[in-house]
Amino acid sequence: MLLKDVPLARKSIDIDKVISVSKRARATLLEVRDRMLEPHPRKTPPVISSTRLMQLLDVDRSRFNYLIQKGEIPNGIIKGSNRGREFLLAVVQDTVRRLVPERLRPPGAPGMTLCVGNFKGGVGKTTLAVALAQGLSLHGHKVCMMDLDPQASTTTLFGKVPEAEVEESETVMPLVYGDVETLAGVPQETYWPGIDLIPSAPYLFGADYFLPSRQADDPSFEFWELLNGAMDPLRDKYDVIIIDTPPTLSYLATAAFMASDGMIVPVPPEALDYASSTMFWGQFAELFASLRDSRKLSKTFDFVKIVLSKVKAKKVKDRMDATDATRSLLQHTYPEFIGRCELPVSDVVSNAAAEFRTLYDLSSYAGSAKAVAAFDAFVEEIELEMLETWKSVQEEVTDGVS
Repeated sequence: MLLKDVPLARKSIDIDKVISVSKRARATLLEVRDRMLEPHPRKTPPVISSTRLMQLLDVDRSRFNYLIQKGEIPNGIIKGSNRGREFLLAVVQDTVRRLVPERLRPPGAPGMTLCVGNFKGGVGKTTLAVALAQGLSLHGHKVCMMDLDPQASTTTLFGKVPEAEVEESETVMPLVYGDVETLAGVPQETYWPGIDLIPSAPYLFGADYFLPSRQADDPSFEFWELLNGAMDPLRDKYDVIIIDTPPTLSYLATAAFMASDGMIVPVPPEALDYASSTMFWGQFAELFASLRDSRKLSKTFDFVKIVLSKVKAKKVKDRMDATDATRSLLQHTYPEFIGRCELPVSDVVSNAAAEFRTLYDLSSYAGSAKAVAAFDAFVEEIELEMLETWKSVQEEVTDGVS
């Protein structure tokens, strides 16, 4: 019997069926999350090894042991027969703040706001944003992580299931509706000391329906300034605010870019990602030029970084492959924006994400030295931009006083 002769039992799918599947998917995600994180149903911060703390302090073992003897570094928790030490994350952060104060935000300087954006999914945007938050926190900075992507992957990496565990009132939506004027009090503590989160959930899809309506009803309303003024209390409280933007030039994304001091754009060195990057910059430039011309809008960034992400290891020596070719094209196209550091494709990062974890969540970095070194270098590159910006602000203030 031919396949075409086999009668097919067709079943129509109505809205109730879709709702049922949605509920089942949500319940399954909760179950998987809890199973992945056993024995704890919620994420817990990693413990930090003495080797890792030495890296963060930039000291050798001799100096490290001397600082322990002097009481500058706590004793930590001695583990195993080799007498290795482990330290609680909060203890590490406090130690870094005390012993490496030159990394910290200068008194009186406002907190930096950094947005991470790209129009294309799968480029490592969320991985980069959360790793940056955790890496800067390891350096002693107080961080606010703001999730503006309705898909809420950042929120999920912080251990919350968006649809089941995030209320609309916990997101930026009350600000979108005009129910509140600032984001003070909105960030909530997370499992990671030193990082507070403004979570996301699918509610945020509604922003791109409500904001244009609000703009049309109230000519004095400026949607692009929605976040900028509302974030002033956060700039006082946090050293850095990192915004994970939606993968479109939406109303919320535009407001995030307008509120940011620095912009970070991850781009894998692949042909389709390069093509997508040209679309990103084209639409970005067109929108901001339109706002500048029609609204006399002025906007400057302290820095813009295009970060090569998901970089594949070279398979053949001394031969230019597709990755090399696209890397050269990106460097030729955006020479003033390309960052020094590259983030490699890593099984460790992928496997951690499959368990709702990040690279920096891992207490042991066995087998991940290359990935850790790459992300550390990226964090340090961004931190240097922050420090230079703060230095410039202080110099402007000093010049103004004199």
